Amino acid sequence: MKLKSFTIILLGLIFTTIAFSQEEEKVDTLNMLDQRVTTLEDANQTSKKLKISGYVQTQWQSSQIDSLGKGSQDMKVGAGKAATETTDYNRFGIRRGRIKVAYEDFGSQGVLQFDLTEKGLALKDAYLNILDPWIGYVSLKGGVFDRPFGYEISYSSSRRESPERSRIFQTLFPDERDLGAQITLQAPKTSPWNVLKLEAGLFAGNGIYLDNDSKKDFIAHLSYNKVLSSEMKIGFGASLYDGSVAQTNKYVYSVNGGAFAVDSTATNKNTFARRQYVGFDGQFIMNSVAGLTTIRTEYLFGTQPASSANSSSPKSGNISGTDNLNTTSFVPGGTDTYIRKMAGGYVHFIQDIGETKHSIVLKYDWYDPNAELAGSQIGVGKKTGKADIAYSTLGLGYLYRMNNNIRIMAYYDIVSNEKVNVFTTSLKGYSQNLADNLVTVRLQYKF
Repeated sequence: MKLKSFTIILLGLIFTTIAFSQEEEKVDTLNMLDQRVTTLEDANQTSKKLKISGYVQTQWQSSQIDSLGKGSQDMKVGAGKAATETTDYNRFGIRRGRIKVAYEDFGSQGVLQFDLTEKGLALKDAYLNILDPWIGYVSLKGGVFDRPFGYEISYSSSRRESPERSRIFQTLFPDERDLGAQITLQAPKTSPWNVLKLEAGLFAGNGIYLDNDSKKDFIAHLSYNKVLSSEMKIGFGASLYDGSVAQTNKYVYSVNGGAFAVDSTATNKNTFARRQYVGFDGQFIMNSVAGLTTIRTEYLFGTQPASSANSSSPKSGNISGTDNLNTTSFVPGGTDTYIRKMAGGYVHFIQDIGETKHSIVLKYDWYDPNAELAGSQIGVGKKTGKADIAYSTLGLGYLYRMNNNIRIMAYYDIVSNEKVNVFTTSLKGYSQNLADNLVTVRLQYKF
């Protein structure tokens, strides 16, 4: 009897221990599951704040070769023209390979964007944008980002209906971006004042290169955008650029009576030439049975200090004598300064074909680097030359939007240059329109 009682008690203790152990394991498992759910929720919240996007543009370009044996200065891919190519040449390349990482929390945002192509890796954006948490009217941005001038600069290359920005923007604003700080004033979307937006900031003035002096350039853009109806939208803007470019020696040239006259005052050296632009932009969008119609236009004018060889803006602070629009390299040391009054702009027309995925594009842009000179004066007036020749481009394009990610573009640029009346060595061939038209076929994938 005692043995039986002992056995029952022992089995009871064993089963009780097992039951408590299972209960503890059950509790621990629930805690672990709860921790995992919390971790997943935190990760989900983080993923909502973190956004990774980008796009790849692979393209084929074909250029005419002009009477000087040169191809289009607007070709953006490939390594130039081979000696065996005499009438035209073509190149494959990656125009843009962008990867953008953005993190947003409490209305503030941090952005990093890189461009990866066969040419290498380059920084495109690196900035912080902080929105005031009280009324939501003011935001502050600092770092490397688009200059707040006009409309086309900030219009993404992944959405743009032409292969490149207009010639005047490529010349005055190389790389589109600059290093600086900006304030933006705009009411929230719920406010009737949301139609107005003011962007203004101070910038280094060297593109995305190192800031090398205490002078800062002021840039501002005031815009008005209004949705008139479900079928129509309009927008207008005005911009100001007020900056400077270093004068590395005492020789400063400006136009007087159809020629360049020099000011060689000793105090000119190590001072700054005024760099100032004024711009106006407008946009019109209308939806009809014919499809979505979009018209954009901009006009700029102002003063551009540059070199004898080109009218490009600096990328690293000073002026040098390169003649390539695409690879402007400004280095310090003794370069004369040429002051020019410039003007230019574009008109861009995009028509969707009904409700289809097809669009046709028409764009005309022009750039006159020296509006004070006529073509007949270039080469005749002292120190005038190729850098003073005006250009215009008529672009004809076709777009096919396969889906939200894939887009195909075919585009033809008809480039015209201002004609001169002289036959000097430096202006050889410019008495006629050079054959430098360009075909671009692009495939874009956006993610």
